[in-house]
Amino acid sequence: MSTAPAAEATAQAVMLPGWRLSARATWALVWLVFYFLPTTINVLSVLSEHKRDGRPIAAWEPMCWEYSSALGGLAALPLVYLGIRRAPGWARAPLRTLGLHLVMMAAYGAVHIGLMMGLRVVVYAAVGGHYHSAGSWADIFLYEFRKDSLTYLIAAAILTMGRQLVRLSRVVALVEAQQAAPVSAPATAPAVVEPPARLELKVGTRRVFVAPEEIIQVSAAGKYVEVMTAERVHLVRRSLADIQSDLPPQLFVRVHRSRLLNRATIQRVDSRPSGDLDITLTTGLTVTASRRYKAELLQA
Repeated sequence: MSTAPAAEATAQAVMLPGWRLSARATWALVWLVFYFLPTTINVLSVLSEHKRDGRPIAAWEPMCWEYSSALGGLAALPLVYLGIRRAPGWARAPLRTLGLHLVMMAAYGAVHIGLMMGLRVVVYAAVGGHYHSAGSWADIFLYEFRKDSLTYLIAAAILTMGRQLVRLSRVVALVEAQQAAPVSAPATAPAVVEPPARLELKVGTRRVFVAPEEIIQVSAAGKYVEVMTAERVHLVRRSLADIQSDLPPQLFVRVHRSRLLNRATIQRVDSRPSGDLDITLTTGLTVTASRRYKAELLQA
């Protein structure tokens, strides 16, 4: 459709209808507020309490304590993204999903605590002092890990809900763009050549006939294409564009310059921060879709 490029640009530009920041800028703002707003409040609270109790303290000390924690949390944040992206899903594999999140939670705590303590030691050394931690490293890890577990869960919930809002906003943008498009007078449609009921594939010296609905995906492989069905993969010496012309356009969609997918096999679509997509098929296979073809996929 003629509105696809405009709709895709609109979807990329907004996080929610009426929100003008890009998704990437919005996520950066969300995480900066998430980590640094409570941190700043804590610094001001510590300074206020010491002043009230008549216990003077240099402002850089609570700033060192709190902002080292925030920076460590930001550095560990990609582990939350990794946990969300790699988890197979609670409905499909709850035990594997739980196990992966527990591993990512422990890694998050280790990265956060390690960087936080390291930054404090460096800052104190830079001003000629020595950082004294209360208790042993094991005690510190257990104390901080309880808080890090909660932080990981909250960040994972924010990320999951945010991604759902991004998908919703893109669908809304596409619908609005289609509704705003001017309606032109119907023109005489050219004759359409119906694709064959079965696709003929020349595999070596053999000819194989496959019904289009049996094909899961078609992917380019050099001078060949791989035609995947539930039973096997056929290697055919044809171009991807050539074989696409023989497939029903309402059934197949191009998701990458080197891949076609059967729409009926698409089970789930997950967005990446880069704008690309991860598509999970009914077979359990996950393939990557380029953002160049996102509009065509979302309009399906």
